Amino acid sequence: MKKLILTFLLLVAATSSFRTVSAQERPWLKYITPSGYFQTGFSMDNSFNNTFYIRRARISLGGGLYEGRFGKLDYKVQAELAGSPKLVDYFIKYTVNDYFGVQLGQFKSPLSIENSEFAPLKLEMIDYSLLVQRFVRMSNADLSGISSTGREMGIQFYGNLLKMDGDHSLIRYNVAVFNGNGINKSDDDRRKDVVVRMMFYPVKDLYVSGYYLRSFGPDPGTPPEYHDYDYYIYDRYGGGISYDGKLAWFRSEYMAGHTFGWRSQAVYASLGAKLASNLTVGARYDYFKENSRSGGWFANAQNYVTVGASWYPIQRFRFQLNYTYKMDPGVAPVHFFNFMTSIVL
Repeated sequence: MKKLILTFLLLVAATSSFRTVSAQERPWLKYITPSGYFQTGFSMDNSFNNTFYIRRARISLGGGLYEGRFGKLDYKVQAELAGSPKLVDYFIKYTVNDYFGVQLGQFKSPLSIENSEFAPLKLEMIDYSLLVQRFVRMSNADLSGISSTGREMGIQFYGNLLKMDGDHSLIRYNVAVFNGNGINKSDDDRRKDVVVRMMFYPVKDLYVSGYYLRSFGPDPGTPPEYHDYDYYIYDRYGGGISYDGKLAWFRSEYMAGHTFGWRSQAVYASLGAKLASNLTVGARYDYFKENSRSGGWFANAQNYVTVGASWYPIQRFRFQLNYTYKMDPGVAPVHFFNFMTSIVL
């Protein structure tokens, strides 16, 4: 892997230097576009636990290989250098037309709106919602025990239906089949995860989404008389709404599912205002309950409230400041402060 990352870095450096040469002299350069970003920051809570951190350090190569009467062919390769270096994206996309396309490789799962539609540089808050962290394999806190940055390896079919005026379509669909083992891993149980998502756009900046994941958990190794049907099912289902206008945004999602016999549920609501072209403020409420069948709605549940601001002093440089009031089961509430900078290459 180290040799792979080193080779990748050298390729990006070489490609960047070649960009100074005109496309007429090296026409193949139009097929290769290097990019990347770096995120680092500082966090502290009310017990003065504090740390500097590197959240992400990613570089990528991508571009269009073909665009013509037979459709469009794109590719992307992206590496994560923070922590343990690894490839996070590597895929090709063939868009036949507005109605049908296919993506093959490793990429973001279409499960949830926030996971697939809001990359870290687009996300209004520093951290993803508890719904994404606990249900979509975004972090080490995921219920499945797999942390794969919200990505999986497989194939996806996508497209738009009922096209209206301009580039507005009423319906967008995704159907994906994944190994279900996390990133950079081949399938080890001969079973596949299936994700289906539909998104309805009544107007261009507003959409409503519904999605479903069907998979299987590990064999619990217990006698048949103790088998719970849910124990074998690993599923996720839910939906949400998102609005992103010129002056404000609003997004909310609900998701539930079974993991190793437990039914869990999560919801979040995020809203904010765009005070200027380079300044936004917002707030988010997060709720997650691991065993939704025990106690009432709020019993043994996580409840987080976050407020924050994002500021771009220059185009490729962003400051973010978040304050989160964390209420976790069985412990005293925590006041958590987080500051992060993002640099886009």
